Amino acid sequence: MRQNAANAIRDLLRPHPTVTLAIKPTPIHTMNAFSARLGPKQRAWVMRDDLTGFGLGGNKVRKLEYILGNALTQEVDTLVAGGACSFTRNAAAAGSAMGLDVHLLIPGREADQNALSREYLANTGAHLHYVADQQRLADSQRDLVHTLRTDGRNVQELVPGGSDMIGTLAYIEAFAEIVEGMARTGVVFDRIYHASGSAATQAGLVLGKAICRCEGTRVIGIAISQPTGVQTKRVVSLAVATADMLGVDFDPATVFIDDRYLGDGYPIPSAASRHAVEVFAREDGLLFDPVYVGKVGAALLDHACNGELDDTGNVLLIHTGGNAGVYY
Repeated sequence: MRQNAANAIRDLLRPHPTVTLAIKPTPIHTMNAFSARLGPKQRAWVMRDDLTGFGLGGNKVRKLEYILGNALTQEVDTLVAGGACSFTRNAAAAGSAMGLDVHLLIPGREADQNALSREYLANTGAHLHYVADQQRLADSQRDLVHTLRTDGRNVQELVPGGSDMIGTLAYIEAFAEIVEGMARTGVVFDRIYHASGSAATQAGLVLGKAICRCEGTRVIGIAISQPTGVQTKRVVSLAVATADMLGVDFDPATVFIDDRYLGDGYPIPSAASRHAVEVFAREDGLLFDPVYVGKVGAALLDHACNGELDDTGNVLLIHTGGNAGVYY
């Protein structure tokens, strides 16, 4: 039954072109030490999307498979994106690997950037445009795109985080992998935890859940950048738009955001996220970062402590990457 549900997702996604970047499916394995914090009949698992195997790994690699697949069908030859973040670092590598020119507009002075991030981006061959006045970032990007198009380039501007309708397809596919994992092992995940930031990861997961009719599984987004009200609107808007594109039904009430672990927002670690990074590294050998997955880890530790998981059988944490925080 679950395999049939996964096949339904794959049939729905088949018309959408992709490129091959990630190693899939990513491993799903138990977190033995964290499981010991739960009840005797409860287990915690982790989906290792930090091991997607291209560039710096993480959830952005999945999104780029669909984004670049679509771009190549449009004969795009140039990508433009803003910021130095996990998405643009992977986009620089993926675009170069696909034979595309990549231009990144980075706020701030070059000398103020994280040295590892700067070196990595330079090694990808991306064209780096530093914008000292951050208030002019949008204007600078518009001017650059105009110049490139005037020069005859076919330009695609990348949405932050790869969070558009095409990028969302990646985590609908990831949900199919989760369902296949449940079919293979006989394990049913009652809750799926993940970092909810630019919205496509959660939008894809809740759509995958809807397509598979997995009513018993709850997708819980841990906010890493915006409070619940704002983030819920983001995820619902993207999920509804993608559902309309695919012609599937979707209930916005299935979107759940927990912002209690947000701290001071993105990209600022919290004391709880730094503590969670240490706990999961020492106890389960998992390398989280304090900006993304560390906040999910903080939520799991707190939920286990305060009894919020008492009625849960199996918990799945999606390790979406974040490069262990070394590029921030």
